[in-house]
Amino acid sequence: MSEELSTPDDAMFQAMRDVPGAVLRTYLAPEAKVMFESLNKNACTSLKWMMADLAGEDLSTFKAGWSGYIADSEAVHNRDLWQVSPRLNQLTAEQRAEIRPDNDWFIFAVVRDPRLRLFSAWQNKVLMENPHITQFRNRDWYPRHPLTRESVIEDFAKFVAFFENEPEHMLRRDPHFRGQVDMLIEHAIPYTRIYEIGEFKQLTSDLSEHVEKVGYDGEVHVPRANPTPLRPIGALFENGVRERIEELYADDFDRFGHLWDFSRTEAAEPWSDKDLAACETESQLGRRIDELHRLARTAHAENIESRKRIAALEKDVARLSVSPLRRAGSRARRSAGRIRRRVVEARRD
Repeated sequence: MSEELSTPDDAMFQAMRDVPGAVLRTYLAPEAKVMFESLNKNACTSLKWMMADLAGEDLSTFKAGWSGYIADSEAVHNRDLWQVSPRLNQLTAEQRAEIRPDNDWFIFAVVRDPRLRLFSAWQNKVLMENPHITQFRNRDWYPRHPLTRESVIEDFAKFVAFFENEPEHMLRRDPHFRGQVDMLIEHAIPYTRIYEIGEFKQLTSDLSEHVEKVGYDGEVHVPRANPTPLRPIGALFENGVRERIEELYADDFDRFGHLWDFSRTEAAEPWSDKDLAACETESQLGRRIDELHRLARTAHAENIESRKRIAALEKDVARLSVSPLRRAGSRARRSAGRIRRRVVEARRD
């Protein structure tokens, strides 16, 4: 197709390329005609497993391996392990142009109250010491351990203040902490529906109806994955914390604020000692996985260097071993040549 014809039909992809990570956050199940735009901390682990199943991936191949994942369930985030589901940039412009609701595609995303989402991201990545975040252990906003009710509330407030005061920090660009409106790209992606996380039953019902309609031979199964021990409670958002978060994610509240009722969080029961102990155990596991991951990476790097040195030494040995033989062979050939000439000369005489 000419550029004039292909560009308008491919407007979605062109717009998504301008948003960091957007193409990688897009998951396709072509046979089921389902497209999922993933937003971190919005049940995305469970929904990615669902998409992998719908796409026909071999689920047994999703293993943590050398990564710093806490469990194999997190391996679904590694796009390199997806072998069946195509990425948008692997499709032609014509194929991408087919992905739209009026062509029987079901295109969806899930949003969540930013106050609850930020606490979930902080708990999962920072409080429980995810290996990818431990590089910030020396910062004054990093949580203390062993944790208590008071330390969790205080350290979350410190993190929110840091987040507000350092707008250029790399974590502000991390998709776990980025605003949802920025990642949804609604001006380009023709969503069938954007669901609130509390509408999960409606989502699975709509998806089941859709796959049956398009003749997909399979079921919609959404496993529960990546739970966090501490539920959000009102005390976390006192002393101006709630207002700070609402300002940080003003765009999300402007677009979806009507979906979120904060009264349930304010009325939530305080954490029990069992909840806190479970979170501390998860944190210890995170620290241990981080330590093992660092050791494994160091050993892996040392192994690569050792293999390089061995290969270089083997090359030197081969050169040193072959060269004397070649020199000896060359001398022998010259001697034989002289002898043959003398024999010829002797016969002439």
